[in-house]
This record gives sequence, C-alpha cells and structure tokens, in this order.
Amino acid sequence: MLTPKRFIPFRRIAIPVIGQTLPQNALNLARELGGDIVLYPLTPSFHGEKVNSPRQKRKQVSKWQESIGLNVRIQVLPESEGWPSLRQSLESNLPDLLLLEIPYHFQGTFTLHEVLSSTPCNLALIRGPWPEHYGNVLLPLRGGPHAELSLRLALGLHDFRLTALHLVGPERSQIEGPFRGLARILPSFRDLTYKTAASDQPAQTILEESRQADLLIIGAAARPTPETSGLGSTAENLLNQAACSVVVVKSAQPVPELWSGPESERIGYKAISVLVDKWFAENTFHADEFADLHELVTLKEKQNVTISLALPALNEEETVGQVISCVKSALMEQVPLLDEIVLMDSNSTDRTREIAAELGIPVFIHQEVLPQYGARRGKGEALWKSLYVTKGDIIVWIDTDIVNIHPRFVYGILGPLLHFPQIQFVKGFYRRPIREGEKIQATGGGRVTELTARPLINMFYPELSGVIQPLSGEYGGRRRALERLPFFSGYGVETGLLIDVFEHYGLSSIAQVDLQERIHHNQPLEALSRMSFLILQAFIRKLEQRYHLPILEEVNKSMKFIRYEEGRYSLLVQEVVEQERPPMIEIPEYLEKHPHARP
Repeated sequence: MLTPKRFIPFRRIAIPVIGQTLPQNALNLARELGGDIVLYPLTPSFHGEKVNSPRQKRKQVSKWQESIGLNVRIQVLPESEGWPSLRQSLESNLPDLLLLEIPYHFQGTFTLHEVLSSTPCNLALIRGPWPEHYGNVLLPLRGGPHAELSLRLALGLHDFRLTALHLVGPERSQIEGPFRGLARILPSFRDLTYKTAASDQPAQTILEESRQADLLIIGAAARPTPETSGLGSTAENLLNQAACSVVVVKSAQPVPELWSGPESERIGYKAISVLVDKWFAENTFHADEFADLHELVTLKEKQNVTISLALPALNEEETVGQVISCVKSALMEQVPLLDEIVLMDSNSTDRTREIAAELGIPVFIHQEVLPQYGARRGKGEALWKSLYVTKGDIIVWIDTDIVNIHPRFVYGILGPLLHFPQIQFVKGFYRRPIREGEKIQATGGGRVTELTARPLINMFYPELSGVIQPLSGEYGGRRRALERLPFFSGYGVETGLLIDVFEHYGLSSIAQVDLQERIHHNQPLEALSRMSFLILQAFIRKLEQRYHLPILEEVNKSMKFIRYEEGRYSLLVQEVVEQERPPMIEIPEYLEKHPHARP
C-alpha cells in the first residue's frame, strides 16, 4: 500500500543545546514537524581546540544522534556564548524555525526580551510537557500577523487531532473577507475540525477551549505593550495559565506599522497559501508510483469497483488507433485493470469511428446519445454523455490526440483513486512540448493554461492555485461524485469540474499526478482565443453561483475574430457561448439505467 505523503512545514529547524542535557520537548516537536534538525551547542566543553577536534565532534554527534534517534547536524558557535553568538550564527545560516524550550533555555542563558526583540528567523517557544501522539491540538486564529506561521506549524503535526478555532468580535455575525476561504477549505482536511466563536474576551475563550486540548498553538501579539514580555498579554497569559502544553510562535516577517484593514486581511490569503502548500505536498504524485499494475488490480478487486475509460474524439484518425491499442493491450488484455473502453465521438468526418470499431471498442456519437435533450457541440458534451453510456464506478478520460501514448496516462490517474478513498477527482499534469513545423521545443505548450486559467484561479480560487495544469485533458473521478456535478458543454468543462469538485467535496478530495510528458497537435492561436473566451465564461458562471450575482447576462457573448487576406484586415463576428448541462443524476433516463444513483 502506498504510504501517504507528508507535508514538511520547515525544512531546517534550529535547537540550541545547553551542556550535555538535550531539550526533549523541543526535540519532540521538531521530530513531529519532520524537518532536518541542527543543534547549536551552548557550552564551553564544546569549544576549544581539544574538545572541538574532529574526533571529539564525531563522538558528541554520535552520542546525540543515538539519544535523539535520528540524524542531526551540529553547528559550532564562536567562542563567545549566549544570545549574541547564537544570533550571529542564525543570521549566517537562516534556519526555517528556531525552537526554544521554556524554562530550559531561559535559566541564565537567554532572556525572553533579547530573543523576541532580535530573532532573525521564525521562532517557536514551547512549554511542555510534550503530549502523547494522537492528542488534541487547539489552534486559535484571530487574524494576527503570526497566524500564518501558527497554521503552518499546526498542519505539520501529523499524529494529532487539530481543531482550528476562528475568533471574531461579538458584533460580527459571520466570517468576513479572505477568512471565508479558510472556512471553505479547512473543514475538508483530514483530522481537522473547524470552529468559530464570537468573543470580546479572546484570552478567556481560548483558555476555556484549551481545557479539552493537549497542546495549544498561538501567535504572539502584533503590537505587544511595554508592560508585557514581548509576546503580548493574551499569549503571555495563555502561556502561564493554560493547563495543557503551549507553543507560541513569532514570525520573522516585520509587522507593518498599521496592522489593520488591508494589511490584516492579508493573513487570510497567506493562510490559504499554507493550506495549498500542505495539499501540494500530500496530494501530488508521480505516475511511476502506480506502475505496479498487479497491485492496482488487487486494490480494485478488494474494493469491488469497476473502471471505465471514455475517449472523447473528433477527427483523430492519425492517433486514435495507437491510443486504443496501447491502453487496451496493457490495461485490459495483460492485466484486467479496465472493465471497458468506449469512444465518445463528436461526429468525426474521417475514419476515427471505423478505426475504433475495428479494434473492438464500442463507439458512440455523442450527438445521438440522449437526443431528447438536444445535441450541442463541444468536448464537455461528450464527457457528460459518457456518464450515461459507461458503467464503471470510476471513470477516466484521456484525449485521443496523444502522440506519445503510454499506459501511465491511465494508470497514473487511477492510482490515487484506488489507494486513497477520500480522493474523488484526479488531474494529470505533464511537460508540454510545442511543435513548430518539423521541430519540437521542449516547452511552450499550455498557453491558455498560463495566460488565462491560472491567473483567474489565483485571483478567484486561490485554494486551487497548486493545481499545475487545471485544463489538462487527462483526468478521472468517482461516479458518485461526477454524476452530481454540472458539465459545461465546451472547453469550460475542465474549469467547471475542478471548481465544482472543490466546492462540493473540498480541496483534500482532489489529487494530481505527474504523467511526465505529453506530445500532441498544438492548436492555432485563433482556436486558443476561442478557448480562452469560453473558459472566462465558465469562471464567471461559477462566480455567479458562489455569490448569487447575475454577471453573464450583462456580458457580451459574441467574439470578433481578425482576418487578414489579400493585404487587408476584416472582422468576423461569431457567437461563442458556453452552456452548462445539469448533473446527470437529475436526468430520468440516467436514473433508470443506473438505479444505484439517487438525486
């Protein structure tokens, strides 16, 4: 069974060591976070020519490694000791996080004031004892400048149950601004509970909530008063009064002079970025991880699921035969991974359908499927109707214009779905060479993705910004999810499905797989312009549904194409409208054919 991937929030963690006794609480936290540990000895016995010899250093490192149980690195400080020496070394090496344990590090070695006033890197103060695995972690989020760091640290604790508590003022009836994004995606993460609470006494509310927790993670104040230690009154009170263990974090990023309005709202977007980092680390795979086809078949049989491959096509006689032969041989004849392959043709005028039929593949013309609902042009229409004609519990789609076809284009998509039951939808991504005449450039494909789709996603759906190729034609999902989603009929189908899966099932339900490289026939610029226009309409439609605002009714749906012939320019006006089909589960004929489905 494939081991779940792990989010590593900090790659290099610095921990000072006093004498020969290791700070166990700090080390336990570092082990949970999974980064490389760098120990900074703060003792005269580790300085001097004799003790600092290579032999003595190896002996000391070996002793600590044996004690810690993992590999560590030792960073020897200059002769002078204390905070100035450590700070100088941290400035030179810049670790991602400095861990200091209370009271271990503050018994005559450092003062809290000097550390807080001049730490060159992110800081976490831990007051133990360190809780047992699978304990409860409380993470209050109030929108302070250190909330992003708090969230990053909390999400790195994989063996704990995390509760994110978003505190708002008592006069607010709902979450505002960018924190709506957090409210949408935090509940979808495994082992995480998202709660909100209105309070004008945040310290007391957090203290009450922490009675059910084993560990409390909080951020320092944005502007601590001179009367406090530098943590702020809330963090200081919780550090001293909470019955559970406490971690207080302080970001190395400078706090703006005015921490309010737009500046304070930035934390919501930064926190979303942390969630995207976690998703990217845990839900991004490589096709080679699923190359053991017998293992996939075993998982399929154990789960008692069937798998369908639907191939959308329009005039692909040059490549469709190779695509079908490759996949059918590897995934049906050599191993029984696929239960069916069907061709969903869009009324090709070449030999596409004949080639598929000769290879023993059922052929459907999408304009003739469910004719009572009309026949629309577009790839999305073919995909929507393929739900009706296929029978598999899992459905995979790949394009039929792939020149370098390989079975990984299918088993790579299937891998996460068979290994992880929470995954509902998988997108493929790859390097996309671009063909210019007889030459192929290593990069340059995916122009609509980079110039249209990704900017719009980052602007309106930043939670999906980690999806490398949102418009890729190789993807799949579970029928029980896909049948409940609307389908755009044209080029907006990939955009619409990605957004709807996210809205209905959460970010954690989406995975992506590196399929290495895809070579296909690149489209001319005019076709890409039309595609972009349709994708933009799809985005607007989804924003209408999210915010309940009529936007497209006021938007022009015709497009002027520029023509240049015989030395003169002219305009060709065409209507380019993206339409949407309802969820297939709302179609009576589908329910009759698939009686398991329920609206």
